[in-house]
Amino acid sequence: MLKYALTLALCLLSNVRAQGDLSAANNVTDLEGTWSSNPSVQTGRDFCVPAEMRFTYPNNTGISYSFTNTGYFEEAQYRYNSNASNPACIQATIFWQHGTYRLNNNGSITMYPFGPDGRIQVQDPCAAVTNIITYYNQQTIYADWGITVDITSGRYVLKMNRFDGAKMPYMYLQAKPPNMMPTQILTGTNASGQTVTRRRNVADLFKRSSAPARAYIGSDVGALAGLLGLAVSAAGLGLGML
Repeated sequence: MLKYALTLALCLLSNVRAQGDLSAANNVTDLEGTWSSNPSVQTGRDFCVPAEMRFTYPNNTGISYSFTNTGYFEEAQYRYNSNASNPACIQATIFWQHGTYRLNNNGSITMYPFGPDGRIQVQDPCAAVTNIITYYNQQTIYADWGITVDITSGRYVLKMNRFDGAKMPYMYLQAKPPNMMPTQILTGTNASGQTVTRRRNVADLFKRSSAPARAYIGSDVGALAGLLGLAVSAAGLGLGML
């Protein structure tokens, strides 16, 4: 028992040191893998098909991030947003994006998505259009992060705080190496100027999805403020949410 406790203490100490050491080698090595607040929500091919403007809805809400040790990330989120004035109007939001990330000297992380690939879908039973899907492109900054070991399960836990200090749900290591889509632009135009996949016209963006109607049950996992203020630009068709 004493040997186990000593091993765990040394493991925790090594993680704290890695977190404090802002060199790219230590931090990127610690981040590599697929992390999730709920195993039913994970990055990878089973969550989103951007070329088909299609999501596969998980059974529960959650957040998942994947990181490579070469500077690429992938993000998958499925959330409920409560409506205090009308409890029946619970909004479901699902989105996915990927791109590159940078570890900053002050301990923060900046994520730079590939603009053409991100997708977001909003289901709102009380809206004029109850189910829409469109492009999503949101640069994100997390003020700090750290990886510790859960004493109960012995699993690695990724803890991140948003730019405003709000805590993100704890995410547990699910896979290493990470489960991710190819770390390159998948739709639109790639870096060499070649068309990867034919993009749909604007009329096709705001459409009803084939996703089944859902019974919205459960509490808010963390509201995405002002999400449905869709400021869609003709060029990037991105949504600002930071």
